[in-house]
Amino acid sequence: MGRVEVTFRNMKSSEWLESEIRDRAAKLETYCPGIVACRVLVAIPHRHHDHGNRFGVHIDLSVPGEEIAVSHEPQRRAPKGELAAATAKSTEDPGARKDALLVVNNAFAAAKRQLQDYARRHRRNVKAHTAGVRP
Repeated sequence: MGRVEVTFRNMKSSEWLESEIRDRAAKLETYCPGIVACRVLVAIPHRHHDHGNRFGVHIDLSVPGEEIAVSHEPQRRAPKGELAAATAKSTEDPGARKDALLVVNNAFAAAKRQLQDYARRHRRNVKAHTAGVRP
């Protein structure tokens, strides 16, 4: 893999979290060889300190011919349209509230899926739709 840049914003840097991020970034290479660069931003939005820290993770991947961006933050509200027997607070993942590693795992899982989609498109392994032809 090319270079991996890890940045922490509104929080102290953490060697163990940075090491986890670098390990996960290296594993992405197995899904799509040829990743040019990987930039990861781990941040705590400044407006959430009164309800506990919520970590957000943003991953930018540079691959030949494309940029892939993934952002992940814990869910803050219950999805609309659901019969809400529970309040918005009870639908939150309690571990995601302060656990940066869980958010990092979810962000890298999303990045993996996007890289796999990119690799399929790159191999032209995607079903081609024929315009105007119906059986």
